[in-house]
Amino acid sequence: MEKFRSPDESGRLLVCFDFEGSYGMPHNTPYDLDAGVRRILDSLARYQARAIFFVVGRLAEEHPHIVSALADAGHEIGLHGYDHDDLASYDEQRLARLDDDLARVESRIEEIAGVRPGCFRAPYLLAPHFYRPEVYTMLRTHGYRWVSNREVRYPVELLQPDRFPVHGAWRRRSTGAPRLIHRPLVLALLNAGLVTHEVFGRSPADRLRWLLGRRAPFIRDGLVEVPLYAPLDCDLIGSPSPHSDTPPETLAYARAVVRAAAVAPGALTMVTFHDWIVSAGNRLVLLDDALATASEAGMAISTVAANPHWLPAVA
Repeated sequence: MEKFRSPDESGRLLVCFDFEGSYGMPHNTPYDLDAGVRRILDSLARYQARAIFFVVGRLAEEHPHIVSALADAGHEIGLHGYDHDDLASYDEQRLARLDDDLARVESRIEEIAGVRPGCFRAPYLLAPHFYRPEVYTMLRTHGYRWVSNREVRYPVELLQPDRFPVHGAWRRRSTGAPRLIHRPLVLALLNAGLVTHEVFGRSPADRLRWLLGRRAPFIRDGLVEVPLYAPLDCDLIGSPSPHSDTPPETLAYARAVVRAAAVAPGALTMVTFHDWIVSAGNRLVLLDDALATASEAGMAISTVAANPHWLPAVA
């Protein structure tokens, strides 16, 4: 039997959920939130894995039993905005209201879970710039330690079967394994805006080295920014209705990408799912694949709250 390396040797995986329910779902259709969270929690429990749930604030207020279930299972709870709005477009008045809404929800989560949220991911990732100083100042004032808004576009997104309509084009003929692109030039071209316009690093050359290297978390505005280390589930399969299945070829490709991402080289990696996508239809296999692959490789599947040393300290 293969001997796997220890977690310290094999790396660390953050399993994240943008936990939105119907607030972030672009479908006007019923969605069984309780059934969805049960499926997700059961899958995590099978692998004794701890995950990070970025919960929409209004959802947390309206479904406190969900927050309780997540906390009781040992998972880290962060916030994902309050109404799942585009925070990049907020004016001063709406930012002030967000300030109040977040404070109220944070207190409620602390009452239920025993700890205030320490992490935040903005709805829509604060696109197109993936950063807004007024929002970061607010989060720092609220006591958050880390955020995860910096999107990186990955070459594997180019070979989605629904975008590249040649059956099996992503497979190698000999083994059927995914032909996942790792070309530095393609990565740089896809993220030209990050290299030229981002605000971290001293120069575009610094940011290019960061992009082509290990893409380590970095600090800005007193918060640790943890970039997205792999495409989101919606980047791979779109935004399916909870009542529909994903076509087999598209799902097979997404599974291959997720398995590769879960054991990507480096001290830290991340996979991210949306509750209404991964818990519905035929898509729970995406989460199961990530957990099984990482577990077999000896990865540590845990949270920042349980392992604060995983991220750089903020002075």
